[in-house]
Amino acid sequence: MEDDEEPPVAIEIDETISYQNLQNDEVSVVGVTVITGYLGAGKSTLVNYIINSEHGKKIAVILNEFGEELGVERAMINEGDGGALVEEWVELANGCICCTVKHSLVQALEQLVQRKERLDHILLETTGLANPAPLASVLWLDDQLESSVRLDSIVTVVDAKNLPYQLKQRDDSSSFPEAYYQIAFADIIILNKVDLLAREQPEGTLEDLEKEIHKINSLANVIHSVRCQVDLSKILDCHAYDATHASHLEALLEENKSLSTGDLHDASIRTLCISEPQAVSLDKVRIWLEEILWDKKGGMDVYRCKGVLNISDSDELHTLQAVREIYDIVPSRAWKNEETRMNKIVFIGQCLDEEILADSFKSCKVTS
Repeated sequence: MEDDEEPPVAIEIDETISYQNLQNDEVSVVGVTVITGYLGAGKSTLVNYIINSEHGKKIAVILNEFGEELGVERAMINEGDGGALVEEWVELANGCICCTVKHSLVQALEQLVQRKERLDHILLETTGLANPAPLASVLWLDDQLESSVRLDSIVTVVDAKNLPYQLKQRDDSSSFPEAYYQIAFADIIILNKVDLLAREQPEGTLEDLEKEIHKINSLANVIHSVRCQVDLSKILDCHAYDATHASHLEALLEENKSLSTGDLHDASIRTLCISEPQAVSLDKVRIWLEEILWDKKGGMDVYRCKGVLNISDSDELHTLQAVREIYDIVPSRAWKNEETRMNKIVFIGQCLDEEILADSFKSCKVTS
């Protein structure tokens, strides 16, 4: 077994944070990459590869548990003020630093941003965490942390050999396996152990597996790997949640093939895309979106949502992002003269109904 991972440690995310002790008035924003994946998929191998590579970056790694495979003997845990647990950050040979989280993720992030040395990136390895949405909401739009850290992307590591069996568990259960949720929330999917699949399975299996992944999440970028050795530029500094780096959303405007996935049972987790050329009212879009995300209109359960919007009385392209009930709509840049202004929104979720989504969105149009 490639990863002998320990059971998960509960992560509290409701701590109240105070930044009174910060020495600098301005704190540089550091990107956070959340790494998730099924037990044994290769998350620890990926972290090990990153912290032992000579990439010239100062990367902080936050773990649930230290393991021997990371080359770190143990975490020093001391009693801090008021008896709170304080995680000791361990310096590694290539300049990266590590700590293990046994108490509070947000507290660990607070301690990290108070450190004086420059950081290029933060990796958060979430052992056994099936649903990264709560973490995404804290790191993406949380008022207490957004000035110091930003959610860069969610990376899911999957085992190419075992993923078909993990997905097939759906047939024998009333609930979706962890693998479904981890794929649905991912911005990047590392399809690991492709060498084992190539040795043991006939040709074409890898392509079929990618199709299965894209049935669940057609927006995610899939990267093949052996022992999680990947080009770090493809998983770090992706700006997947940054409206000022909206190239990944703008690509929706130029997408020729359909992003919607069909041939699935109505209750399956899938991707669905709707489009509307006519300008829409921003206020009406917010009301429409809240009915879908908050009230679960038509019984739909939306996990992720991305889109570009053509807002009336505005010359700016607006971008839409949502993770579960939390959403953000912001102007990104000016529409270009050669562009066809349009609305295009991609949903990833369960029990999605294209007819309800498309018809109800028409109510957002501005009538002359």
